[in-house]
Amino acid sequence: MSRNVEIKAVIKSFDDVIKSSRQISGKEAVILRQHDVFYNSPNGRLKLRSVTEAGNKKTELIWYDRPDVAGPKVSNFTKFDVPESLIESMKATLQASMGVKGEIKKERSLFLYGQTRIHIDRVEGLGDFLELEVCLAEDDTVDKGEHIAREILRELGIKHEDLLEGAYMDMLINAGK
Repeated sequence: MSRNVEIKAVIKSFDDVIKSSRQISGKEAVILRQHDVFYNSPNGRLKLRSVTEAGNKKTELIWYDRPDVAGPKVSNFTKFDVPESLIESMKATLQASMGVKGEIKKERSLFLYGQTRIHIDRVEGLGDFLELEVCLAEDDTVDKGEHIAREILRELGIKHEDLLEGAYMDMLINAGK
């Protein structure tokens, strides 16, 4: 099982965060279009993700578990690529067995910076967000990942009061109430 340290924050200026991410990473963003279908998983969160990058499409099944707290949090996850020939059968099976919790569509600007994935997301129906995923090696401590995440937040000008709990799916459900 893989793990990372994650932080999610609302951003006030999409363009400013893109510019800062470009500066600290020294790279241009990779643009991804993602469509996540979440299922009513009894443990953690389970989603089937379709990703389109530069016209190429792939689908992944992703399970993850992390606490819903603001600030850095450890996420344990597993994921695997779903062959195109199995996508429709998998969707039908997951929907029949668990039911669909909801769907999230977003455009993600991805920057790679050291061992961190910087995501600047435009989420349909919710707005603009930053998500950091500090990928932990087997011998990395959670403290190391949290330190890296806090340093990147500082470099990007993200304030503590902008940090969020939960997942986009939870936010979308709560916004509908």
